[in-house]
Amino acid sequence: MIRRNTNQRQIVFDALSCLGHATSDELINYINNNNSNISLATIYRNLTILLDEKSIKKVKIGDIDVYETTKEKHYHFKCRICGNIIDIPPSMVPNSINNIKTIDKNDVLDCDIVFSGICHYCIKK
Repeated sequence: MIRRNTNQRQIVFDALSCLGHATSDELINYINNNNSNISLATIYRNLTILLDEKSIKKVKIGDIDVYETTKEKHYHFKCRICGNIIDIPPSMVPNSINNIKTIDKNDVLDCDIVFSGICHYCIKK
């Protein structure tokens, strides 16, 4: 069910769009630093609504839940030094991964793949 978009919900969505990927704590800190009049309960309530509406997605990256705005299918790369999370388009990974339909007679409906390494920014340092 799509609900009426409120100012607070739009602020939560826009903050997440600006951050790209964010934990709930990072999102809360960002919103509080830019819009201090939104309560913690309102932020969490709107995160839940946005998840229900599929406007945003929660992805497990390592042992951390990270939120992002819903985009086309993609994978993630997490830097082991700075912790930056980068979207990786399917065109950059082998077709064998993108085209998996079954594994051991199980139908594959979706997957979240996280690559881990050192980002190009940290390599330059």
